[in-house]
Amino acid sequence: MRYPHLFSSLQIGPLNLKNRVIMSGHSMKHGEADGTIGDRIVAYLTARAAGGAAMVSLESIPVHESSHNFDRQIRLFSDDCLPGLARVANAVHDAGSKISAILWHGGPNVSHFGRGPAWAPSAIPAPGTGEVAKEMTEDDIQSVIEGYRASAQRCLDAGLDALEVQTASNYLLGSFLSPVLNRRSDRYGGSEENRRRIVIEVLEAVREAVDGRLAVGVRTTVEPVVDDGTSRNTDACLQTMDDLKSRGLIDWVSVLNGSAYSRGTSIPTMDLPRAFMADHATRFRSHLGLPIFMAGRVREPAEAESLLADQRVDVIAMARSWIADPDWIAKVEADEEERIRPCMSCNQGCLGFNLRNKPGTCVVNPVAGREHLFGELEPAETTRRIAVIGGGPAGMETARIAAQRGHLVDLFESQDVLGGTMRLAGSAPHRSEILRPIEWWTRELNRLGVRIHLNRSVSKHDVLDADEVVWAVGGAPSQMSVLRRRPHLTDGIPGTEDLPHGRDVLKGHARVRGQVLVIDEEGAWPALSVVESIAACPEVSGVTVVTPVGQWGLPDLHLTAEIGAALQRIQDQDITVIENTTIESVSNMIARATDGQALGPLDDIVMTTGVTARPTPTSAVSAGDCVTPRGMWAAIHDAALLARSL
Repeated sequence: MRYPHLFSSLQIGPLNLKNRVIMSGHSMKHGEADGTIGDRIVAYLTARAAGGAAMVSLESIPVHESSHNFDRQIRLFSDDCLPGLARVANAVHDAGSKISAILWHGGPNVSHFGRGPAWAPSAIPAPGTGEVAKEMTEDDIQSVIEGYRASAQRCLDAGLDALEVQTASNYLLGSFLSPVLNRRSDRYGGSEENRRRIVIEVLEAVREAVDGRLAVGVRTTVEPVVDDGTSRNTDACLQTMDDLKSRGLIDWVSVLNGSAYSRGTSIPTMDLPRAFMADHATRFRSHLGLPIFMAGRVREPAEAESLLADQRVDVIAMARSWIADPDWIAKVEADEEERIRPCMSCNQGCLGFNLRNKPGTCVVNPVAGREHLFGELEPAETTRRIAVIGGGPAGMETARIAAQRGHLVDLFESQDVLGGTMRLAGSAPHRSEILRPIEWWTRELNRLGVRIHLNRSVSKHDVLDADEVVWAVGGAPSQMSVLRRRPHLTDGIPGTEDLPHGRDVLKGHARVRGQVLVIDEEGAWPALSVVESIAACPEVSGVTVVTPVGQWGLPDLHLTAEIGAALQRIQDQDITVIENTTIESVSNMIARATDGQALGPLDDIVMTTGVTARPTPTSAVSAGDCVTPRGMWAAIHDAALLARSL
């Protein structure tokens, strides 16, 4: 066997894992409006169970009404959840896997919007909501502990296999453990022993409820929940875990990092190294002698095997890799690992949708979280010849699914490589993982027999030997984004007609030098990619960005947890960002702002101002940015729907 450690079994308390890869718990807002479990969760988890995960986990589930945060959140504090909980447990078992749940209280991160205040050990404003939590009384604490007990009992009654108590981040139990967030002077605050008291009492209640029939572990944050300039949290965390182990309260420890104060490491972004938690996991494993679960950007089977073989971890806990490909282990087992659809850690479909209060999905796998709607891919009733024009993400996904359904597909791309604008994004600094799905699509298209025609432009007047033509040619660089705030500028900003667009720079069609001004009205990932690419040019001596927004990068980079790292890089590269400013006109390499200030003279000026949909022939169907520009997820989602209808 190529990966013997990956496919070895592991006994954890009463739980036997058939291999060493699980799908860790993650919130995707897949519950029903009434807080129960319905078709969406059942289909989503069952797909990953059938795909080989040794165990799949439900999201962090509130154990107490004071932790209820949104309408589609499973209400483990109510018996109403029991029928759905039993249904999904049975479905996962039938698919050959185990199922767990994360027992959770959000503490200060819960925003009730009139339901009542958030609860926390001390009255400190939450970093996300800004709301000041209520300092819990001892009666409140006992009520929450009983909530954990009752929730564990419901999980046992429903037939689950394991429970993980969430002590990580600045959620309730993590806040109690933090010397910064816990300022109490009673028996639940002060010393480390007092701060961990509630965790011990919670685990004692959970253990009593499950009576040895469910495995019980904890999820913990290994670095400071709030950075106070010391490393004390790691040592204190080890001491806490050691105490829990010595009391016989835990069967495993799941290590991760970050909190609401540093989300970019709790849901790590693509600029972070692979398996960046490995050193921490190794230390915990060596110190505790307990099975260690580790999450944090493990993407490849070889990476997982190496971590297991070197005895750095015992279980690889992945979430986003399973979101991108529900058959991750099945493909490895079939010696088809090159067919694994890769997660690129973009966070746009999973975290981004979640924070928009939408059910989570995946940019490269739009079926994720919608399995109950899409269903199984059906073969075409009649084989047809399909011509797909454009080799960007929409074109590649259309061609892939059409070929998978049995159609004969020709894919035409005007460039010498596939990928379109997505490839441009992957060419920018810190964004290279965006290229991985393009490589996967290319392999799949070749495997499925799609005939790929590179360096082949197709016009709307060309006659093709096809029963159906799909237009997926993307958008053209323009000043569309300028119209968002100044719709009267139908011809764009005066004097900028001949200036290069950021996409021209990324393509290498325009070279920049010296002092460069970027007129940005697009924002988010396109602007960041352009600016960092320009700053990396050796001929460039300085970069200034002018943007109409008050906080550059918001809200999109916040929604994907990239904003902290991105803005730090901007600062480190000495890039000047002038906010709340729009450019009125450009003349002789001097940009004049609407507030009267003049910038320049400059050596180069670059526009990052959006794209316009390219025209589609009336005889063709279309997908992606040539319908209207909306980003990668929309383009791929369009394609997935369209290809199923051909």
